[in-house]
Amino acid sequence: MRPFPSHATAFAARIGAKHPIVLAPMLAHTTPRLCAAAANAGVVAFEGAGQLGKDVLVSRIRETQAMVNAGAVFGVNLFVPSGFYTDPSSWTEPQAAAVEVARERYEGYLRELSGEAAGTAAPSLSREEHQAVFSGQVDALLETGVKLVSFHFGWPDAAEAGRLREAGATLQGCATTVEEARWLVDQGADAIIAQGAEAGGHRGTFIDAQDYRRALVEVVPLVRGIADAVDVPVIAAGGIMRGGDIRAVLEAGASAAQLGTAFLSCPECGTSAMHREALLGYGGEGRDASDPLPTVVTLGYTGKPARGLQTDRALRMADLEGALPNCFNGMLAGRTLQAAALKQGRKDAAYLWAGSGYARSRAIPAAALVETLVAEAQSSQCTRVSNISQ
Repeated sequence: MRPFPSHATAFAARIGAKHPIVLAPMLAHTTPRLCAAAANAGVVAFEGAGQLGKDVLVSRIRETQAMVNAGAVFGVNLFVPSGFYTDPSSWTEPQAAAVEVARERYEGYLRELSGEAAGTAAPSLSREEHQAVFSGQVDALLETGVKLVSFHFGWPDAAEAGRLREAGATLQGCATTVEEARWLVDQGADAIIAQGAEAGGHRGTFIDAQDYRRALVEVVPLVRGIADAVDVPVIAAGGIMRGGDIRAVLEAGASAAQLGTAFLSCPECGTSAMHREALLGYGGEGRDASDPLPTVVTLGYTGKPARGLQTDRALRMADLEGALPNCFNGMLAGRTLQAAALKQGRKDAAYLWAGSGYARSRAIPAAALVETLVAEAQSSQCTRVSNISQ
């Protein structure tokens, strides 16, 4: 057996976890049951708050806390409003035109699916309203005593970060480049989540976000670059599916490995049956592990760049990729279409988040997955499998 590197063991001990492994926050997928199972198995477990209101978030946190053993580590991830909303008045004419084309296409797609118009999409909140939701989420964390918080899409304003800091919370930020990591540390981040290009779900890029493809850096070189540039712990994320992947990022300088896609097939996860079937079936009928359906990073699903399976929905929007503004409010019908696709069981019309290594998914309980990952990572035979090409 090869023990974990000493810096990783020290980080896990300092944060209160048994293993230097983190369950990634995955909104609509990471359930309280999954968080509790992972935390009780000795890893750090994160719940994703997304744009949940205060009362709903308090309820979810309380539900998780009721199932988490004493000493287990549980945190919450928040979306920073300034990183996902842009004022439509700031859009260029080509961007505004692309938003209108996307809306029309999604309306047609929705009618094709269910005969309903996409006009049922909820109207966009204003910047101030989004900030009010965020402040309510901070209130929820303070009310429930959450002491571990991570941020996606940048860093909150000093007042909100200060409220959490005064309550004794440890604060982490997500970086997709060395430049972002340095900036986050300057804001006071206690640790950096290095999100490699392989990661499924939404990209955290916030500096020059419109040109997000320049920040698609594979996780191992990203970890090395960030670890050399900052003096806080680095948590690696992206394409980490097996113990060999964990070993590789720890030896590259990461203090912990964050996994999301690897947990999507666990029975405790809130993954839809259609999504689960796609992950375990390599993306579609007739495919195998040597030829899985590719994943793609695109704004065409939600308006923010995210990696998921390359469904027909992504292909239909591909020509708008370079024109759309990088924000959720540029793709308001996205969630309406997603709900219709799930209801109809239309995988081709859905967004199905997946990291590039999804073909190595395992449908086993979270505790068993943690045990397996640890055993693999500590095996002298473990090796990393490159999967960014998928």
